[in-house]
Amino acid sequence: MQNSITIRHRRPNPQGKGCTPVLQDWAALRPHLPASKTADDILRDYCLSALVLAAKFHFRPVPGKPYHLYCDNGTWILSLIGPREWGERMPGEFVAQCRLRDDMTWQLAFDQLRADSPAAQCLQQFAEGFARAVAAPGALQDGLPFYARELPYFQRMLGTGLAVSLRHSIRQSGAAGLQRALPALLPLRL
Repeated sequence: MQNSITIRHRRPNPQGKGCTPVLQDWAALRPHLPASKTADDILRDYCLSALVLAAKFHFRPVPGKPYHLYCDNGTWILSLIGPREWGERMPGEFVAQCRLRDDMTWQLAFDQLRADSPAAQCLQQFAEGFARAVAAPGALQDGLPFYARELPYFQRMLGTGLAVSLRHSIRQSGAAGLQRALPALLPLRL
C-alpha cells in the first residue's frame, strides 16, 4: 500500500479581491489599437460605445460575441439574450444587436428598429445629448472615460479601454477634424 501526499494550495485571496482580478480583466479588455479612423468614425464609435456603456449589465462582454440592447422607458439594458429568446418577458423594446470590437468600441446593428418607435426617439435624444456634451472645444478628449467612478466595474473597465482606443484614434487621425464632423452625427443614422 502506497502512501500519497496531497498538497492543497490555499488561495490567498479566496474572494477575488485585490489587484490580480483587476489586472486579469484589464488584460481581457485591453484594446487592440486600431488603424487610423476618420473623424466621422471616431465620433460614431464614441457615441454608440457611450450608449452601450450607459446600459445596465452585470457581465463581462467578450469581443466578437453578440449582445442585445433594449430600451425600457429611457433605460438602456444590454443582455446576452436575444429578442426571440425572451418571448413575452422581453425587458424592453429591442434596439440593436451589439458586438464589442477588439479595439473596445461597439458595433451596433439597428436592423429591426423602426424610426418612429419610442426607442428610436430615446436613441435620438441620447445622440443629441452626446453631441451637446462633446461640442465644446477640447470636450471630446477631456471627456474620454479613462476612469469613471460612477460606472459599475465592467462598464468602468470597458470605458477605460474605450478611452485608450479613442485617444489612439484621435492622435492617428488628427483632432482638428473632429469638431467639424460633429454635425454629421445628427440625426443619428440607424
